[in-house]
Formats: sequence, structure tokens, C-alpha cells
Amino acid sequence: MDPGIRAERVLAAVRSVPMFRGLTPENQRHVAALAELREYRRGDYLWREGDPPDHFTIVLRGRVKVVREGETSDVIYELFGEGEPVGAIAVYNYIPYPAAAVALEPTTVLVLPRRDWFELLDRTPSFARAIIVELTRLVLALTRKLDEMRGQTVETRIAQLFLTLAERAGRETKDGIEVPIQLTRQEIADLVGTTVESAIRVLSRWGRDGVLVSGEKRFVIPSRDRLRELARGTGETQRGPAVG
Repeated sequence: MDPGIRAERVLAAVRSVPMFRGLTPENQRHVAALAELREYRRGDYLWREGDPPDHFTIVLRGRVKVVREGETSDVIYELFGEGEPVGAIAVYNYIPYPAAAVALEPTTVLVLPRRDWFELLDRTPSFARAIIVELTRLVLALTRKLDEMRGQTVETRIAQLFLTLAERAGRETKDGIEVPIQLTRQEIADLVGTTVESAIRVLSRWGRDGVLVSGEKRFVIPSRDRLRELARGTGETQRGPAVG
């Protein structure tokens, strides 16, 4: 690609990121001169657990999961989408990444070397505040997720997961709320801390009962209110006390 075209593409990407919009045009151009775009296919690793956090990474297109991989099962800590930074806590504290980052679908990210990221924090207080807000959100989200998983049924946890996905990525359609995210049954299980067999049982029942419609690279929630009832543990499809 021609260097001039590449530079314009990076600058356009910088300007599209919400946390960079408060920067002056001069600072936006400065960031663009230091940053680069990287593209990944579904299943590609952005980094692996234990890798050094040498770059600040923001998702421009697609979706990334942060996952702790185990010998027998994985735990997905969080999903990140358009405009969201990934791995920022590790970069900020310069600790090895505690989990891997994997593309859930074709994904483009903007990366900025860590030293340049800190220089930007020092010279632009508004950007520093935006990062602090985002880091706080991530910590609170993880704390809330751990609290929600204690003692709750698998069905309740999956309902809470899809309510969160609907809030963050959903869009209203004539059929309900469409969540344009491609997740396997195993990934859903990893997100709520259960077995794939338990997740399949819940999702199959929901499919029969019209709670959730699965499609190619998307899910549709016909009724958010019904899903809220399941998230509270009061929905009609609740079966048994299983928490595993």
C-alpha cells in the first residue's frame, strides 16, 4: 500500500475512536504517525497469556475475547468490540498479559507502542481521564461478573450474559433485539463458567420456547422482558437448582 494512503487510513482510524475524538487535530496526527493497523482472522491470537504488554490496543472492527486457557476448560473474562481498548490494565501496569486475546471474527485493531501511549497520557489530561474511566469500568465489570456467578443457575447466568450483550451491541429489529456476535456454544459456556453440555441444554430449551433465536453470526432476543425474568431467576423455563 502507498505510504500516503496508509497514513490517511491510520489517521481516519484514530479519528473514529471515541476516546481520541477529544484530542486536538495536532495530537490526532501525532498518534496516527506512531500507530499501526493490524488485521486478524477468527481464531487468531492478538497475544498469548504471559506475553509482554508492549502495545496499547483498540478494536476498530470485529470482536475480541480475553480468555484464560486451561487444560480441560477455558474461562472467557470479557468481550471487546468497536472502540474499546483491550488489555489496557496490563499495559498500564506493565505486567505480562494474564490471559490471551483471540479474535472472535475478522478483526482490525489500532496499536500504539506503550511508551508513546504514556507520552500521550502525560500531554493530554482529557485522554488520561478517558483511560481511567475505562479501566474502572473493566474492574467493576469483572467484579460484577464474579458476584453474579456465585450460586446462580446456569440459565440465570446465560440470561445475564445475553442481556449484557444486547445492551452493548444489540440493535432493534422487527423480530426483536439482534445481537450481531458470533459465539459458539463452547464460548458461551466459557463466558458463564459452565460446561458446554449445560449451555447446550439451556440454549436448546430457549430455542424451543422462543426465548433466543440463533442465526448465522447473530442471535435475536424476541423479548427483552422475558430474558430479564430469566436473569432474575423468575422465568417460566427455569428448571432445577443446577449451578455448574
